[in-house]
Amino acid sequence: MKDNPVLDLLMSRASIRRYKSDDVPTDLVEAVVRAGRQAPFTGQMYSVIATRDPEKRAKLPPLLGHLATAAPVFFLLCMDLRKLEKFVVAGGGRMQAADLSLLFWGIQDVAYVGENMVIAAESLGLGTCFLGSAPWVSRQLAELFDLPERVYPIVGMVMGYPAERPPVRPRLPLRYVLHWDGYRDLSRDDVDAALEVMDAGLIREGYYHKYDASADPGRIAEDYGWREHLPYKYGNLPRDLRDLLAALSEGGIDLIPRGDGRE
Repeated sequence: MKDNPVLDLLMSRASIRRYKSDDVPTDLVEAVVRAGRQAPFTGQMYSVIATRDPEKRAKLPPLLGHLATAAPVFFLLCMDLRKLEKFVVAGGGRMQAADLSLLFWGIQDVAYVGENMVIAAESLGLGTCFLGSAPWVSRQLAELFDLPERVYPIVGMVMGYPAERPPVRPRLPLRYVLHWDGYRDLSRDDVDAALEVMDAGLIREGYYHKYDASADPGRIAEDYGWREHLPYKYGNLPRDLRDLLAALSEGGIDLIPRGDGRE
């Protein structure tokens, strides 16, 4: 395959967790969001909140962790059903789609715009890191950023000039993620082989130890890897589904279809 700068950029990307204090000019912030805007969409059900305000950013670490202020620019990527409904009504229609359907489509739209923003930032010499716990602190984020009903936080992202050049992190081998003509279930040998690939790269870098990113606060040794991280992170997840559903409902997103449409 011939040299391809886009593929080279994608294959060398890594999340950045240490940043310089240099500010990011507004024209670059806007260029990154414009690139995000050109992503493929289901219905453009997204809005991007950007802030460099010190007072607002100071309120983020208790909600999203210390990385929320590691870079000078913070983005909150939101699913925006409010805007979609305004367009539907302006076109002479009534909103009939169930919120559960809109939830899937809206999350897709946010994911598409977010990934485009990441790649655009990389191309400009900037670094980024996603902060995935936004949905579980949606009430506080809605208050901080004046989010109206039916605009729901999906993911946070920081952006700035990298103060580190981390190695490319390992990913599951292609044979475990690309399934030709039908799904091939993993055998136990496949699972062990995949985990060995992930552990080899992460432990070699000392990834979880370096960033104090262990899911187990009592385990930050340099030999802590993915095999140990996943069971602790997902097997002991304390987040209550009922609380998440309540937060969605408070944000005006009801997963039980109403059937009566909305004006």
